[in-house]
Parts: sequence; C-alpha cells; structure tokens
Amino acid sequence: MKVLRSATQDDLWALQVFLRRANISIVDLEDKIEDFIILEEENEGICGTIGIEEYGNAGLLRSLVIGPSVKQFQLLQMFEHTQQHARKKGLEQLYLVTNKNNFIEFFELLNFYPQPIHTAPQTMLASDFFQEITQQEGCTLMVCELRGQTP
Repeated sequence: MKVLRSATQDDLWALQVFLRRANISIVDLEDKIEDFIILEEENEGICGTIGIEEYGNAGLLRSLVIGPSVKQFQLLQMFEHTQQHARKKGLEQLYLVTNKNNFIEFFELLNFYPQPIHTAPQTMLASDFFQEITQQEGCTLMVCELRGQTP
C-alpha cells in the first residue's frame, strides 16, 4: 500500500538517494525538506516526490519524480496534496515548468494554465534555478491560482 505524506528531516537521506537516482539536483534539499511531498510504498521506500520552491507568495514546483509503480490517480493525489500544502503556507500561486507538451492537458485538469514566462514573479525570474529550467527547449510555464479555490 502506498502512503502520501509531507517529508521530514528523517526522510532526508532516502530522498537524496531517490533524487540522485533520477539525476535530479539535491541542492538546498536539507533546508527545504519540509516542502517536499513523498509517496512511499510500504516496505519498499520512496516511489514518488514533488517539492515546492518558495518565491514570496508564489511557489515553483520542483523535483517531480515518480517511479514506474505510481499510477495516474496517485500522481493526481500528489498534486492535490502539494496544492493543499502550498495553501497552508499562504502561497497564492503555484507555478510549474514542463518541457513535455503531452502533459499540458493533465496539468490543466489540476488548474494549471500556460502563461508567458516573463509573467512569473520577479524573484522567480531572477533565480538561477528558474533561469536554468526555462532554458529547456520547448518549455512551458504554467500557473495555478490558489486563492479562491477550495481545498
């Protein structure tokens, strides 16, 4: 059975290993561990994760990694849990960057909609992380307005 929950400092080592296997950067992970959601299989360990990078009252999704055993409904639950976590932190928007155009419709089901990259918050635009991920060919910035949505 898979369990979805917020990560804690106790998950740091396992999450670092999981992200490294997927060739995902673990820079600043220790400081931001509580902003990661993990999906774990009982007796198997982490099989999915997603994190939030904060920029003022906006968040940028990062480090979305799912294993082959993760079903689409579980991915949906991960996003819903992440949106709830962002609301609890007082974030008003949640952004993501994708270079997979076949996922855009899926993200739209989760209330993420394409936006021009230059419309991101100034602090996000200025960050090295954002500049790096938006250099991907064919990337799309998407935003979810958290204000006025019921959890």
